[in-house]
Amino acid sequence: MLTAFLTSRGPILKQTTMRSPAQAEVRLKVDACGICGTDLHEREIKGEEGFGHEIAGTVLETGTAVKTVKAGQKVALDSASPCGICDTCHDGKQELCTNLKSIWFCQTFGFAEEVLGPIESVLPYEGLDPAVACLQEPLGVAIDMVRLADITIESNVLVSGGGPIGLMALALARRAGARRIFLVQPKRRTGRIKVAKQFGVDAILDPAEDPVEKYDFGCRIDRILSTSAPQTMPSLFKVAAKGAIISYIGIEHGKGAFCTFDVNDFHFKKLQLRASFASPALFGPMALRFMKEKVVNGEALVSHRFALKDIEKAMQVARKDPTAVKVVITP
Repeated sequence: MLTAFLTSRGPILKQTTMRSPAQAEVRLKVDACGICGTDLHEREIKGEEGFGHEIAGTVLETGTAVKTVKAGQKVALDSASPCGICDTCHDGKQELCTNLKSIWFCQTFGFAEEVLGPIESVLPYEGLDPAVACLQEPLGVAIDMVRLADITIESNVLVSGGGPIGLMALALARRAGARRIFLVQPKRRTGRIKVAKQFGVDAILDPAEDPVEKYDFGCRIDRILSTSAPQTMPSLFKVAAKGAIISYIGIEHGKGAFCTFDVNDFHFKKLQLRASFASPALFGPMALRFMKEKVVNGEALVSHRFALKDIEKAMQVARKDPTAVKVVITP
């Protein structure tokens, strides 16, 4: 089968052989796999790495212990799931599971014609385009980030970063009844701007034209959802109102992972910084329902589709094309 690997020179394609599933695994034909921002990050890569974790597919074969799905079913895959049997899971703290089940441990990934996944991560679905169904994974991240922010009908929300997760978070904040919603997003990414307006944003700040610290919001910003790089955090802290809650998922590598801010100011303003790391994933079924019910419009997010053989072009479009929002590989 055809499989993509990430190298220091970019993606390459190889013919590989898929093993049979273990007892508690499922083998899928990949129908769609979304390109995540983490797939595009520049970082040191030694050798070749499989990649792609936003997956929807069709069951081809199940392990002998699998009873909940069968060949021919349409399913999405969570990238990591709680085991359900460790002490932490039994204590009702599945999000702190110490025995994750993940495609990473199967050592097969979504930018391929087939993939293996643990049964704990398999989510059956109906009535969705696979390119939309694969978005349940990043939507679960957005759900977790919005959950941690405790948005109410009185909240004035600032979303930093208008990529797919930021846009999903914007839609969820609007659904939660937020009073006003602002987005920090360069306007050159016209595809993101279009979707943000469709999802109900009140105003969009281009940081090159409107530095966040100097912008007149006309209200107190008491909730911040950040999907932008860690270096943006100090500016967000400055505009946060007293008692504001900031939830974030921003990730960088190397020096970009660090930022410096005034801890005294942070303390005296009684700010709260809450890290959202949706691994294990906990909201996959909810995410699939939300997309089926159009709480979040997945079709509006999928801007480009490419065959697996064109993955290098797909990644360039995801990085540079101003009209790109979510780019999906459909093998």
